[in-house]
Amino acid sequence: MTRIICDTMIWYELSKNNLQVPDPKKYTLVCTYLSLMELAFSPNNFKNLSEVQEAVRHIFVVKPEIILDYPTDHAKSLIDNDFHLKHEIESDLTLAFLRVLLNHPKEGLISNSFKDQLENISNTRKNNMAEWAEFMNELYQDDTDIRRALKKYSQKDSDVVYFKKWFLHRLNDFEEDKYSSEKMPWELFEFYISIGAHYMRTMKLSRMKADGNDENDLRNMIYVQPRDKYWTLEKKWLTFAREAKMSQYLYHPNDH
Repeated sequence: MTRIICDTMIWYELSKNNLQVPDPKKYTLVCTYLSLMELAFSPNNFKNLSEVQEAVRHIFVVKPEIILDYPTDHAKSLIDNDFHLKHEIESDLTLAFLRVLLNHPKEGLISNSFKDQLENISNTRKNNMAEWAEFMNELYQDDTDIRRALKKYSQKDSDVVYFKKWFLHRLNDFEEDKYSSEKMPWELFEFYISIGAHYMRTMKLSRMKADGNDENDLRNMIYVQPRDKYWTLEKKWLTFAREAKMSQYLYHPNDH
């Protein structure tokens, strides 16, 4: 059975019947923790709550495999037999907010402390994403001559090495040195590393600007394992996957 890891937009489109659920005899849909977080704390909850509610309800109807770990924690569970993370569902903030959202009238959120908390979290996430995009854009804003030299002399392999180091930095929580490149089963993260390295290279060699959503989109790809498929409708990531020679990971609705 082939797993299909979905991005958040897929759940919206499935709930609107704009997409068809893949053959359950061949495919297992996967809903990631990042998708649940994006639904729980989306600004869309303040504009079109019913749309979010339908997307969440559709997840329950489809009954996908649900991964309840953050991307880096999920990666650690795959590479480290000693890493055990017990997920407390009852105390999980994301799941708690989703439960409350589903019980709200579809007409919109009621003004109360829950709405205030949701707005605070949503704004914090929005600001964090904007700061990440700003940092990336400042980091890669070289002048034309430098960009031309990088295009001529910079090698793709060096971008992969750099991105792997960045990923290890995240796995090691920016301080520890538990996970090393030599002991990493890099083949488990081929899709994520290839797309991430190509993204960074494109930032470096072109005038592409980072978008606030890019970080979460990339992190969602950590869940994708060999023999999995990734389902997205975003042209940016479809293009990056093709350019990085990762098309074999992409799921298309007309796949058989």
